[in-house]
Amino acid sequence: MNQAAERSAGESPSLKDVRERGELEVSIDDFGFTGEGYVRLEDGWLSVPGALPGERVKVRVQPGQREGARRLYADVVEVLEPSAERRDPLCERAAICRGCQLRHISVDGELRFKARGIAEVVEKFAGLSRAEQPEVEILTPQPTARGDAFRYRTSLSYRRVGNRVELGLYSPASEGLISMSNCPALTVQTQRVVGVIERSFEGQSTLPWDGEMAREVAAQVDGFEVAPGVELIRLAVPNHGVGLVEVRLTEARDEAQFEGFCTSAPLASWLGRLAEALPTQVGLAVGSGAYRRQLKEPNRVRIPLGRLQMEVGYDDWIHATLAPAEVLYEAVEQWLEPGRGERFLDVGCGIGSIALLMAPRVGEAVGLDQNQASIESAEINAVGHGIANAHFVAGGWETGLRRLAAAGERFTLATINPMREPLGRRALAYLTMLGVERLVYLGPSPAAAARDLGALREMGWEIDRLAAANLHPATYHSMLVARVRRGGGER
Repeated sequence: MNQAAERSAGESPSLKDVRERGELEVSIDDFGFTGEGYVRLEDGWLSVPGALPGERVKVRVQPGQREGARRLYADVVEVLEPSAERRDPLCERAAICRGCQLRHISVDGELRFKARGIAEVVEKFAGLSRAEQPEVEILTPQPTARGDAFRYRTSLSYRRVGNRVELGLYSPASEGLISMSNCPALTVQTQRVVGVIERSFEGQSTLPWDGEMAREVAAQVDGFEVAPGVELIRLAVPNHGVGLVEVRLTEARDEAQFEGFCTSAPLASWLGRLAEALPTQVGLAVGSGAYRRQLKEPNRVRIPLGRLQMEVGYDDWIHATLAPAEVLYEAVEQWLEPGRGERFLDVGCGIGSIALLMAPRVGEAVGLDQNQASIESAEINAVGHGIANAHFVAGGWETGLRRLAAAGERFTLATINPMREPLGRRALAYLTMLGVERLVYLGPSPAAAARDLGALREMGWEIDRLAAANLHPATYHSMLVARVRRGGGER
């Protein structure tokens, strides 16, 4: 235990003391949930992004915080006594950009933080004590490195500031948006397309509104058509010169208004310039709510995942990083220990990546997903790879699993990836009816996944492997991966 953690509560400042002093020296007790340093106060907590456990730092309390809050936030002014884990973040904007929360810590320190986080949520939400848990493994690209140039997908916020445009990430430590055109976390090809988008605004006599401007005018002018505002620009660039860009607008009330949005003079002028500036094989679309107009082909691209080339479109969810995702999929195949005659069920199959990787190693693979567009992409990918023993169905988690069980379907292997929400006990109960004996759970939200693992344990399943998948290096995010086997019955 470090010296800061050994302080008695009486020696800690109070929230009132911290507010009144504004600038003070503190010792960092531990990590917070999002990788920030935190200090235990007499009657609350102080969160310090960019500080590490055990460090002595000079901080400045952030202005405008809510009165009565038990947690305050402060920025690092100076590191007085650095941790042995501190390193050069190698990013000129690290002090103001909060997109990567752990660039200032060693790779080993980052991985230990992520493994500890998985163990903590499994203990808290799955009811499995640290002593009972299998050791948390780390799934990360080798050789282990900082993780720069892994992200090929990003979303850029758009904001008008007078007669110029800001494009990038919001940060609580910066008044302006943080540009991503030279972000070291992005692949080089993604940086280049971001740069093309930024330059497309140069020379525009009239710039499109941003979302805040459009909403403000709409609130003041009743009964008149209001010009659209640009909210976000999403892009995915998996290969050099190949990708998809989508400009997302403020919500249109119907298709007619959306068509009017697309012909709005400032927006149409800029979109025309952007379409001409983008590389030949980078598609461009504009969307609002459920409406979308394709301005430039292609509308689908291929992303490399291990031994597969997977086609994706604008409506598909895909990993933001490729090399870390490949490590994850390799582990899933290994952990499942598939046999040639077994049937495999992929719950939350998305574009079919895991099901298609498993298909050559099992008798049959079936994928289930709530997103109809992703099911269509999965079917396209199965045909494109000549895989005849993989099939995909659309449906909600509970209704889809119930239909499979009612149809007499049976599986011995399964994966579950319900994204950010738990699958839920009612849906999980169908796994036993379907005959599943072993499964790998993939949880982008570790807390949500751990809740499902707790429900499975109550139904008699046993966790025999755990891992933290380092899909987003240099950030606090990790995926909980667990192998679960069916045990002797419900507890």
